[in-house]
Amino acid sequence: FELAETRVALGPALATLNEREQRILTLRFYGNLTQSQIADQIGISQMHVSRLLTKALAKLRNQLHSEI
Repeated sequence: FELAETRVALGPALATLNEREQRILTLRFYGNLTQSQIADQIGISQMHVSRLLTKALAKLRNQLHSEI
C-alpha cells in the first residue's frame, strides 16, 4: 500500500522540478544513462550532473515526505 501511495505522490512531486532537473532524472532513471553520458548530451560537466541529481532527488524526497 505504501508503494502505491508513493507512486501517486510522485507525479505532482516531479512537477515541482524545473525542466532541466526533470530531463536529467528522466535520462538517468528511464534512459539508464550514466552521469557522463548525460553530461555529454546536455553540455555540462559530469560533476554538475551529479550535483543537479542530488538536488533534484532531495527535492523529491522532501515533497514525498510532506505529502505522505
